[in-house]
Amino acid sequence: MLKAMAKDAGFLKHTRITNHSVRKLLVQKLRNANISPTETMAITGHKNVQSITNYSNISVEQQQK
Repeated sequence: MLKAMAKDAGFLKHTRITNHSVRKLLVQKLRNANISPTETMAITGHKNVQSITNYSNISVEQQQK
């Protein structure tokens, strides 16, 4: 199912898309959009803040601020 969704979204064939990678990308995008950790947890289904902290690398843009 995920493979079909990635194809429909126009992802490149050589890009490895997994549930884990999509979830990590979502956490990073939410963090970059200044969404609070509790809201992010509600969206992603994570049970504790440490889980999303592990996923959410600080972007270069955030580091520059």
